[in-house]
Amino acid sequence: MLTAISPAHLQPGQMVDGWRVLRLLGSGTYGAVYLVEKDGQRFAMKLAMHRASSGDAEQADARLTREMVCLVQVSGHPNIVRIHAHGRWPDVTKGWFYVVLDYVEGYTLGEWVEKMHPTAREVVRVFAKLAAALAHLHARSVFHRDLKLGNILVRALDGEPFILDFSAGDYARAPELTDSPLPPGTRRYRSPEASRFLREHGEEHGARYEFKATDDVYALGICLYDVLTNAQPASEPPRVLVGGQWPPPAPHTLNPRVPEPLSTAVLHFIARQPEKRAPTAEVMRRQLEALLSQQGGEWVVPLHMPVPHLLLAPAAPEEEPQIAPRPPRRRWVGAVAAMVLGVVALAAYALLRPSTPPMTQAPDVRVPAQPFVARDAGTGAMAATSPPAPAASPPGVALPPPAPVQKESPPVKRAPTPMPLPAGSTDRKPKSPASRPSWPPSPWATFLKTCAGAAAAAALQLGCPGAQVRPEPADCPSEARDAMFNWERKDGLRLDPGDTVQLTLDRRQPGAQSERGVYADGPVTGVVRLSHLKGLPVGTLVSGYLWTSGEVAVGRYTEAQLPDGRTVPVCIVLGRKGYLEKWTGSKPGATQLPRTSPAYAVERWP
Repeated sequence: MLTAISPAHLQPGQMVDGWRVLRLLGSGTYGAVYLVEKDGQRFAMKLAMHRASSGDAEQADARLTREMVCLVQVSGHPNIVRIHAHGRWPDVTKGWFYVVLDYVEGYTLGEWVEKMHPTAREVVRVFAKLAAALAHLHARSVFHRDLKLGNILVRALDGEPFILDFSAGDYARAPELTDSPLPPGTRRYRSPEASRFLREHGEEHGARYEFKATDDVYALGICLYDVLTNAQPASEPPRVLVGGQWPPPAPHTLNPRVPEPLSTAVLHFIARQPEKRAPTAEVMRRQLEALLSQQGGEWVVPLHMPVPHLLLAPAAPEEEPQIAPRPPRRRWVGAVAAMVLGVVALAAYALLRPSTPPMTQAPDVRVPAQPFVARDAGTGAMAATSPPAPAASPPGVALPPPAPVQKESPPVKRAPTPMPLPAGSTDRKPKSPASRPSWPPSPWATFLKTCAGAAAAAALQLGCPGAQVRPEPADCPSEARDAMFNWERKDGLRLDPGDTVQLTLDRRQPGAQSERGVYADGPVTGVVRLSHLKGLPVGTLVSGYLWTSGEVAVGRYTEAQLPDGRTVPVCIVLGRKGYLEKWTGSKPGATQLPRTSPAYAVERWP
């Protein structure tokens, strides 16, 4: 019974020691986090991904125990998540270890910058509170060791920041969990002295880096640097590889909206030599709070200009999806559509009539296809694609805002089997991102033009995306199955069927699972937002197609571009059953769905 349960696959409504599971918030290498409810109150429950007796090399059980000890020692600070309970489930001695924490409804620090467009003064206020929380940790001999944008949440209600995820944390006399020279963490936020130690002593047996308060100060300083210099730190890579040059460019030279005193303070927090850095988090807090008294217009305007938000239904203005079209316009559109169908039907009849001899000069009456062109926020034009595709694997451990619990609906009536992938769509020679003018690739462009010129009946037989309510089930192409599930391939993804990731449906509409996006039929480029899979890491782009015309929305992704530049064929679907329920308020051409959803690697399109 125990082995049949997985911490990453609990279902809504399931009870865990009296807590009712509402939904999965995220999962990673060490644990899965669920939104749970008890006695009318909501909490976040984190379960270790493996049991103590499972022989897990990552020691997920021991890491969650260490996280609990860290949180107990630093309890009481208003900007650090609190622990409320812990235990083992379903067996009190051999079950999975869990802890119950505060549930913070809000944004990761990167998402907060993208969505709220804070001013310099608001950013300083948030980081002053974070520095105070960090000083509270260090005063109790606790180090976080993995401070980054994704491990800091800003509560939506009042803008209060919270430090979370102490799975890499450390405290005085804590047992060693790994034999690596450096503690677990994220490379970008690693201090220069830690990187230097790794270069000089990484090959020495038993070498251990002594983590210090200045390492946490440096990591928080890098977070501040990224917030000031990157308008979209949650969805775009950092603009500057800090450490590639010393000193790095001052924030105000990259973003003229950054006040110079704040820019100078940031460089002090991330100085290369620790003795030139703010020596403690308390000093960091004092310097930041001193900036709050600064006066001037540059402190009260947004640090980054808001990026215009583009919907996936480009023909409709943003405010129009909820408004029914006017009757005269509806009649005009219907008349044009009838005329176009009549023309293409006559052309199809002339071409397919068996008794008619070949025409020497057959007129071309195909309707010209309108190219799908969308703009990725701040990154320019993006070529469109339209094949179906998969996305897989569980997300990270940050706690995104809550989303309504959705019920699965029965399958709807389906259109005929779709046309297989165009030849060559999955076996092209991979190109690096720098060599491509845009991504995703566009092997379906010719197919879309063919669909645009086909009569209605012929389009259904061709499997044209726009003609389908929902695509038919089909086997995943053998190349994709081999790339995903063949563990003997050194260049394969090494996934298992059913592996899941948290996927942003389309990178033109980033956001949390609780936020509504507005979608129409068409090509999409998803982004892996949270993942514990090495084969599909965070930041992987997947190209595919979204069908929204039926009772449910179907998303299929067929090609992935990995962060290292490789492109591989995949089969990834949105939703455990291969579809997503539409949210209330959806209209034809303006389907409302969550912006982020679990996506699954499959052997067969459901």
